[in-house]
Amino acid sequence: MTEREDIVAAVVNAAGGALTGRVRLQKTLYLLDRLGFESEFQYEYYHYGPYSRDLDLAVADAKAFDKIEEDYGFRSSDGARFSIFKAKVDEVPADAFGDLGAEATSELVQRFAGTNVTILELAATVDWLWKMEGVPNWRAEITKRKGAKVQNGRLDKAVELLTELNLPPPPSHA
Repeated sequence: MTEREDIVAAVVNAAGGALTGRVRLQKTLYLLDRLGFESEFQYEYYHYGPYSRDLDLAVADAKAFDKIEEDYGFRSSDGARFSIFKAKVDEVPADAFGDLGAEATSELVQRFAGTNVTILELAATVDWLWKMEGVPNWRAEITKRKGAKVQNGRLDKAVELLTELNLPPPPSHA
């Protein structure tokens, strides 16, 4: 059985040794699971979309077992603090890359690491709304929940990302 802290270390390693942001880490694992990773983390809807308390605990374990470290940065626009996860181990067990394997997981993690975090959040939330909550008019619902985040083409980019991942949402109906 894969230790959950090894999964966190594998994802941080797959990102090139560093991954910025708790929201990014949460959405990355959620989307990996939707693509077949099978982490066994449980998700629920929270402020930023799908959220796993299990994953938060796994991050704490990964830090405690010295597999990753968490540094902090501050946004220049408003001074808000964000996490920067850094790998402290060069190798993780092969099964830590889940059912997707190391190569596919690494490609996906690197793609998500390079995706605007708001678009990643919206993509995970769109997927959650239609797949997990069964919301037929997911477009109206995400607009209600996320407000200005869906503007300036970001929602369309999120849907485009899901489509490229072969997780396209169905047409949104009232």
